[in-house]
Amino acid sequence: MFDRQPKTTFREVMAQGQVFTPCVWDCYSAKAAEMAGFKAILLSGASLGFSMSGVPDLGLHNQEELVWATDRISDYSPLPLIIDADDCFGDVVQAYRTCRRLAKAGAAAILLEDTPNERGFARFGRAMEKATLEGKVDGNVPHEVISQELWLAKLKAALDACAGTDCVVIARTESKLEKGLDDAIERCVKAAELGCEMTYVHALRTLDECKKVAAALPGWKMFGDVATVNGVPFVELDDIAALGFNLVTMHYLEKGSMYGMMDYGKRVFADRSTRYADEHTMGGMTKAEQKAALERDRGWLDAEEEWKKL
Repeated sequence: MFDRQPKTTFREVMAQGQVFTPCVWDCYSAKAAEMAGFKAILLSGASLGFSMSGVPDLGLHNQEELVWATDRISDYSPLPLIIDADDCFGDVVQAYRTCRRLAKAGAAAILLEDTPNERGFARFGRAMEKATLEGKVDGNVPHEVISQELWLAKLKAALDACAGTDCVVIARTESKLEKGLDDAIERCVKAAELGCEMTYVHALRTLDECKKVAAALPGWKMFGDVATVNGVPFVELDDIAALGFNLVTMHYLEKGSMYGMMDYGKRVFADRSTRYADEHTMGGMTKAEQKAALERDRGWLDAEEEWKKL
């Protein structure tokens, strides 16, 4: 019958210490993260948008598509699934409805940010990337955020929507890019006072910035999109773990999956045969291990036979 592993809640996994978490977009990417040893996964808005529509992070997918993806991945994967819900698709009432639907669909936690609905990579991503490489991400990248009052109202609605469930609301502010670090910290302090169990100041890039955030915010914190510049990471995970940053997220599966598909594809196309794919050991896996990795059946056929028995 079905091999259903019990899920660990977001609160349980965060209480165990720092959790290094990759971004996913479907069941296969979630499975790859699980097999690599990760203990939680994050449904990335950017990755979901590109996988579903082939567009950059423009916020073009809608509530229905996000709930659809959440339901399928959370049903499939035993790992806690964190949802990047952007601005929750509109005003305060929409924030409530989005979070309520996501919690019902199996979200372990939901990120709700303070950007307007028209956020996206096209407006600020390239400028932010350039500034990061030049070491200038210090509040001077054009990036509009909504008022503090409106964001807090949306967070209150989200908390009400998730009350009585295992789903946690993560208060994500991007105001550092527009208004500076002090404003971002002030927003997160107020979000924590509302009852948000985790806060996330977007675009932290140095240990000193993390220390400043930690001095004002003693609770659970998220460090998002950790990466390297010229081979040097923004921060060392052990250093920020001591400051209470117990959720650290990153992107790697997009590049890894694309390279693997290109590698297989080029060989299969050149050979006019599937021999390369058929005989490839995926790094030395046995046939049984490869089958388990691809997991096309997962017990459905055995279950069907049992259900048919009178």
